[in-house]
Amino acid sequence: MLLKAIYVQIIVLLLTALWFAISKRRSPPDSFLKIFAILLLILGLRFGGVWVYPPVQGLYIVCLIFLGLLVVHLRKSISKTALWRSAFSNVPLLVLFPLGGFLFWQGITGRLTPSGDVIALEVPFKNEDGICVLSGGITPLLNFHIFPSTEPRDIAQTYGLDIIKTRSNGFRTKKGQTFDPKPKMVEYYAMFGVAVYAPCDGKVVEYENDMPDQPIGRSDKTNTSGNGIVLQCGNYHVHMHHLKQGSVLPQLEDSVKVGQQIGEIGNSGNTIEPHLHLHAETVVENGNTNIHGKPVHMQFKGRFMARGDCF
Repeated sequence: MLLKAIYVQIIVLLLTALWFAISKRRSPPDSFLKIFAILLLILGLRFGGVWVYPPVQGLYIVCLIFLGLLVVHLRKSISKTALWRSAFSNVPLLVLFPLGGFLFWQGITGRLTPSGDVIALEVPFKNEDGICVLSGGITPLLNFHIFPSTEPRDIAQTYGLDIIKTRSNGFRTKKGQTFDPKPKMVEYYAMFGVAVYAPCDGKVVEYENDMPDQPIGRSDKTNTSGNGIVLQCGNYHVHMHHLKQGSVLPQLEDSVKVGQQIGEIGNSGNTIEPHLHLHAETVVENGNTNIHGKPVHMQFKGRFMARGDCF
């Protein structure tokens, strides 16, 4: 899904640039509509797109390209043509306006302060730059965990976060692996092996440490959570999953303090690349036959995190 989203973004931008480059300047209103549609698309992709390859810095290059095309477009002489030809040449607007509007709306509303239960957590990393959210927010476009389901497990992680690490140039791979959109080895990812710390004081109520780290291109759809723990912090359960095999330090029933090391990032469970899955849910009441509780929003230093936000 991640690679498909990346490729679709690139293809849409290339086709839009090509269309704008060859389109004729027919009238000021015609030019305005084209420019507005392109601006809406770029804004939509900025707030609703997936910018891990290329990173978000690539959007600046996109803006420069369209700025250059705009200068060329405005220097063209106005071409008077039949109305039907003008309408036909602007068929792409029927796609760009709804697509850009949808992306922008999902991206903006997905970052609004949510309602419902909230748990305040500490950032589960120390002295790490470039720790950012790949999947998170309150709209399906931003958060891969929001999908139709009647399973309590799926519903409980509705507001979950998938967290990755990027370098200063925006790429999510270690030095020497910059230009590969999908590195072949887990060790190539900047996030692999990063230490993870307890985001709250709590007690370990679930624990796993023996699941193997999956090679890139494979995932464990049976043991989906992989290695990690579930902390009971007050009235909430905080899940931390996809850790490195053998790295989980606390044991079942152990009490941990905020800032205490939990383990290291791996690639265990149902995962496409090394990252931390983090979500919170209510503690199931006594007598409730469901295994999982209701989803809970997480707040870090007063911030709700969504895709593209960095700690």
